[in-house]
Amino acid sequence: MFNRNIFFPSLMILFSIIALVLISQFPEPRYQDAPVGADFFPSVIAVLQIIICSVLIIQYKRSDKATKEKPLISSHAIFGFTLLIGYATLITFVGYLLASLIGFTYYLMYHRIKKPSYYIIAWIFVFAIYFLFSEVFIISLPEGLLFY
Repeated sequence: MFNRNIFFPSLMILFSIIALVLISQFPEPRYQDAPVGADFFPSVIAVLQIIICSVLIIQYKRSDKATKEKPLISSHAIFGFTLLIGYATLITFVGYLLASLIGFTYYLMYHRIKKPSYYIIAWIFVFAIYFLFSEVFIISLPEGLLFY
């Protein structure tokens, strides 16, 4: 059986190596004043992922393995995956603002959060991001297919 403390970091190392190979094929822009190219920051992130995942594997190998073995995929991981898929689908149809409000609310309700202040902070965060992108950065966020 797979051990998730080895499997997932190894998978991320593999994805990072593939990303490094693909990143190295980015074309160089003809006119560029910046000292770094388009491949610099993605390469840094991929190398950092490799380092962090390697440290996680080494740390697990050195730790006491007498603890109970956890399943490869937990119920929280399944919830997170389905939440992301649902959010991506919802944002396509109703746009960023409504999808984010529904997504944050559903997340808090799933974890049985009863404090109203958590909901208010989440909604304020969604509206603040929407305002920041639309008014300050002048970047339009998805508005959804239902509103066209």
